[in-house]
Amino acid sequence: MLHITAKFARPTWLRFAVAAAIFAQILSRWSGNQQTRPRIAGAERIGRPGVVFRCCMQPDPPACSSRWTKHRLFNTLSRMTLPQIETLVLLGLALVLFASGKLRHDLVALLVLFAALVLGLVPFGEAFNGFGHPAVITVAAALVVSRAIAATGILDNLASRLAAKARHPMLLIVLLGIPAALASSVMNNVAALALMMPVAIAVSRSAQVSPSLTLMPLSFISMLGGLITLIGTPPNVIIATVRADRLGEPFHLFDFAPVGLAVSAGGIAFIALLGWRLVPQRIAAGKSSGHEGVQEYLLEARVGEESPLAGKPLRETSTRLDEHDATLLGLKRGEVTIPSAAQWTPVRAGDTLLIEAAPDDVGSLLEPLGLSLFKPDNEVIEDTRAGDLKLVEAVVRPYGLVEGLTPAEVRLRQRYMVNFLGVAREGVRRFSGLKNWRFAAGDVLLLQGEGDRIDDAIGRLGLLPLATRDLGLGPRPGALFVIAVVIAALAALAFGLAPAAVCLAGAAVVLMVTKRIGLREAYDAVDGSVLVLLGAMIPVGDAFDTTGTTKLIADGLVGLSGDLQPIWILALLLLVTMLLTDIVNNAATALLMAPLGIDIAQRLKANPDTFLMIVAVGASCAFLTPIGHQNNLLVMGPGGYRFSDYWRLGLPLEAFIFIVTLMLVPMIWPLSL
Repeated sequence: MLHITAKFARPTWLRFAVAAAIFAQILSRWSGNQQTRPRIAGAERIGRPGVVFRCCMQPDPPACSSRWTKHRLFNTLSRMTLPQIETLVLLGLALVLFASGKLRHDLVALLVLFAALVLGLVPFGEAFNGFGHPAVITVAAALVVSRAIAATGILDNLASRLAAKARHPMLLIVLLGIPAALASSVMNNVAALALMMPVAIAVSRSAQVSPSLTLMPLSFISMLGGLITLIGTPPNVIIATVRADRLGEPFHLFDFAPVGLAVSAGGIAFIALLGWRLVPQRIAAGKSSGHEGVQEYLLEARVGEESPLAGKPLRETSTRLDEHDATLLGLKRGEVTIPSAAQWTPVRAGDTLLIEAAPDDVGSLLEPLGLSLFKPDNEVIEDTRAGDLKLVEAVVRPYGLVEGLTPAEVRLRQRYMVNFLGVAREGVRRFSGLKNWRFAAGDVLLLQGEGDRIDDAIGRLGLLPLATRDLGLGPRPGALFVIAVVIAALAALAFGLAPAAVCLAGAAVVLMVTKRIGLREAYDAVDGSVLVLLGAMIPVGDAFDTTGTTKLIADGLVGLSGDLQPIWILALLLLVTMLLTDIVNNAATALLMAPLGIDIAQRLKANPDTFLMIVAVGASCAFLTPIGHQNNLLVMGPGGYRFSDYWRLGLPLEAFIFIVTLMLVPMIWPLSL
């Protein structure tokens, strides 16, 4: 029996779960037994049993203040009920799973929800109420509106014109950061960064500045810009809805602006003056992340008279080359270049094949297939761009369609008619052995294909192209109408004519009906992972309230703090929120910390809005790791960053924002009621 149990509990997460369950049962029984007897000699109970202790039979003697604090904390823990213990154990397991990164955040949220259902913490009838919550609708509508704003071309045109003449990293960061922060205030953070990143790369290249010095700052600034308005980032939406549920009224559109503008401006100034000097320069000035080095793997080979490929269609030729770890890019016949997508075109003797292969594999490739090396030099890369063929760099988005898959599983060549030539990850470029490469968020892919096909493939695969559009043509037709609709929706929200969910959803519907954004594009804009995470975690967050766990944690923190001033508790709340958002999704962090902030404020008889603003700032400060926010993953490949590069700028920036926030928030939102 022992052998079976040990074998069953071998996985780490299972051992942790079993141990936590056993500990919960023991603690529950122990706490129940402890309710009937005093816990310290000389202690006198005041009020109902197990609530307050008087130490040394004195009202609150200064000499016993440390013991008094410990007794209050101990007393709080001893009154835990079984549902509260189960809730805390479930929270611990959730944080471990979120931090491990082995499972997607939305999947972790669903697992936590079903665990809460099994434990009876969430009623079955309320399991999916979260998916109809106003916060979920607001975030979904904001994503659609963000895509419509991005498609107008106004913001990237503005940023490109502002930064076109800049030649110093400091000036580039300011001129790119201000439009990025303003865009993030009315758009989703990820959408704002996706809009600005190609502009930043192009401007950096023309200024002979390494993109490494501009992309990480741009990512951080776009996160700070989301603090400016209610709709700028999901945590703000969540905090506003928590306030409405708990206090009866939500935050309004510009309630976040005084704090958000000050923190964003301070963040931009800090990064421009000092922060960019802390960022490692992983990519040389004027270079891209993916093209350099690819020419070593491109060659032209002529088909001989006796070649077994003669008379075979390109599809079969491509399969034969795959067997030798080579990729067929196209075929040249005289002055005509035929892409490999023309799968049924027969190969003729004398044709020239455009091939990508590692130098070490060329020898074993030529003789069996009856090929002769024709032009193994740098001119081949120009041939791959001949006619309608072009090379494009694109980034794999977090939770995108291709993440975790191989080129064969995606069927890049068969379904999308594009060739996968190379990849860059954490500053390392690779052009061989790509057959079994598993795509990860932040990878920069070097793709080749016909112009129209490759643009369509990038859109359908959910990749982010790093090439800028033609910005000289100005905004798209209908751009002013889109901006007018967005302004009308924001005005209705600002004047309280309708809730945020109604205003933004109405704007999204108008834009779709007038075809300013297509239905397919609108559905593509909605990040399902964020919506699933919110919809699953909202009932779990409600369970924290209904079981009294949030109040229990608040009592414990206040009891632990003893006679400390509220400003120090604010500092502790901000620190914990910043740490959580670096390992847990920022929306999940806001769902957990916003109710806790309200309960702490009520326990201290302080202003809850002060604590909610602290949570809002902390939830937008995911600067220490690339996994803390999708923005950080998006710039990882194009900037050539490594995992350990983020804290170099992120840690000083978080320390700066920590100090500024603690000075600023109590001034704008006083602690006293």
